[in-house]
Amino acid sequence: MGTEQSLRTAAPSNVGGNRRLVASNNAKGAPVYAPDGNRLGRIEYVMADEATGEIAYAIVNFGLGNTIEFETDHHPVPWSLLAYNPRFGGYELRIAERQTSQRR
Repeated sequence: MGTEQSLRTAAPSNVGGNRRLVASNNAKGAPVYAPDGNRLGRIEYVMADEATGEIAYAIVNFGLGNTIEFETDHHPVPWSLLAYNPRFGGYELRIAERQTSQRR
């Protein structure tokens, strides 16, 4: 169950009327892609504001290795920069191309 659940994509839901909702356990493990479709990493955690319950940011693992415990390439990414993209089956990191090429 562990691997299957962590690799499941995190499709948002329209249960909340016009709001797009995602369960935090669905976001965990979801892949993160650059706008050009290149896989950048995966979401490890989502961090919510205690007072409002709104997701503030996601901790994204940009290391694509197999061992989570030893990877140190985890970074907070504002949730507003992530958008679910059904074409990728994961989240698109919406930043300028120049910024993604500087990480390589």
